[in-house]
Amino acid sequence: MGRVRSVDVGTRLRLVPYWERGVTKSDRIELIIDPGPSFGAGDHPTTLMALELLEVATSMAEETCPSPTMLDVGTGTGVLAIAGKTLGAGFTVGLDVDPAAVFIARRNLALNMGCTPASADARPSMQMVVGGPESIKGVFDIVAANLAAPTLLKLRDSLVAATGSFLILSGIADAMAEEVVQSYGSAGCFTIMSRRREEWNAALLQKRDFAG
Repeated sequence: MGRVRSVDVGTRLRLVPYWERGVTKSDRIELIIDPGPSFGAGDHPTTLMALELLEVATSMAEETCPSPTMLDVGTGTGVLAIAGKTLGAGFTVGLDVDPAAVFIARRNLALNMGCTPASADARPSMQMVVGGPESIKGVFDIVAANLAAPTLLKLRDSLVAATGSFLILSGIADAMAEEVVQSYGSAGCFTIMSRRREEWNAALLQKRDFAG
């Protein structure tokens, strides 16, 4: 297999493996990703769908909340958190239980420093943290979780509790798509938009309490 090449995502983003940075010019927002030894470059169908839905979610959130806050659970390379920041998110946290993933995410954050302007106060505008959703207090306007369906079901209550308005779920295999959507529906979220690519599914949900 050859090396991963740059790929356009949605209407505004381009994923650029770090070995191709500066090779071509683009009017799109470029996300430079170094996958490290164990992670993908962000071109997996579940990541691409999550990025497409994140672009929609940030646009919708900004209609009522400039610089919406964002939480990315299971951040991996940090691509979703970094993308959210480039798309206009305010305070952003990337979480992963794997310290190696957080190390890679922090390295990718450094490669994309242009998307992380200094905060007006003492708090950094973006953090990559080791831990799960239960380790973070507060509510975020947008929550993203690109995780296997059994993990999404296990973390449902924590993810819903952390969601202020929009929740992006991806990494859902065909066989469990209906179960995941129904589970989150019973927890107070409804589906705004869904995606399917190959055998994978993703959905953009909104919390009923915050729906207009």
